[in-house]
Amino acid sequence: MRILVIMKRFGANKDMVEDNFGRQIRLFENLKKHKIDFLCLDYKKHENKNIKKNGISYYVRPYSISRHFRFIKELKKLIRKNKYKLIVGTTDPLIGILGYFYSKKFEIKYIYDIQDEYSCYDSYKIPFVKYLDKITIKNSDIVIAVSRSLKQHIKKSRKKPTYTIQNGFDSKSFKKISKDKARKTLKLPKGKIIIYIGEISKFKGADTLIEAFKEVKKSIPNCHLLLSGAVSREIKIKQDSIIYKRYPKRVEIITALNASDLAVLPNKKNKFSEYCFPYKLMEYMAIGLPIVATKVGDASKILSGFNESICIPSDKKDMENKIIKKLKSGKKEDYSSILKTYTWSYLAKKIDNIIKRKI
Repeated sequence: MRILVIMKRFGANKDMVEDNFGRQIRLFENLKKHKIDFLCLDYKKHENKNIKKNGISYYVRPYSISRHFRFIKELKKLIRKNKYKLIVGTTDPLIGILGYFYSKKFEIKYIYDIQDEYSCYDSYKIPFVKYLDKITIKNSDIVIAVSRSLKQHIKKSRKKPTYTIQNGFDSKSFKKISKDKARKTLKLPKGKIIIYIGEISKFKGADTLIEAFKEVKKSIPNCHLLLSGAVSREIKIKQDSIIYKRYPKRVEIITALNASDLAVLPNKKNKFSEYCFPYKLMEYMAIGLPIVATKVGDASKILSGFNESICIPSDKKDMENKIIKKLKSGKKEDYSSILKTYTWSYLAKKIDNIIKRKI
């Protein structure tokens, strides 16, 4: 079957096409029995080019309000030329709506892959987007949700099939290397290293993490907090024992995780965190890092079986206590029983089975 996946080119501050990164690419490139094409809307660089990687075609096309009709012309041309049997819309509600509309126009089956609770997105503020997204959710042939909590939320709005496909990890990339070697490579100090990778903002709980870390350091003086990601203005990272690194390459992130002693998911409780599935969770687990996560969404359910891993959202004292206990115990975690069902190839098989049964 020939499948068209429509998505944004840029996400999570990364060029997902050039970096071969992200849920959508990882999931659908593993559908080896199908011919997969990606149509990638470029909001940032506004480039127009075709890229071929691993036998997959990426059609990168510039997009803006002024270019909308030109883009639609390209989309229709692509659909007519390649005779797709299935279209997938993902990464943004605007793309979800667009994909749904043109799948109906050309009488093609449609999957809406919803990776977040989209009412939190800026695009939801655009007139009629909320209304049109509800129609898309209700009437898409199949909806895939990134978390179990999001699936339950979505099912209130539709009767057609709805499935959960959470985020995974690339088992080939996430190899364990010695802590000493990793620290030497990245020039990181000795002592205990706590790591957090992602958006460094109050919205994501980075302020709670930093305050908790200050108290942790009183009990464990030789510890450091390693942060990597986009920093919001309200967060001050130039503080004692806080190390900030950009790590734009995936290999650097993997090395940084190998250099660390503990990872944190400090999400606050809000509409976004309740329904998301942190991409970084499985990457933390793939390295075997002890994890402290707030009791929010699917992540806390997955980690509930690991002692002292869950803390109260926005409670710096509870986070501090859990971090200290984990660091002092020095116990390694064995996530192998969980990880085997979270490789991208395993998750792609779940999608393939859905397609076989329902498309």
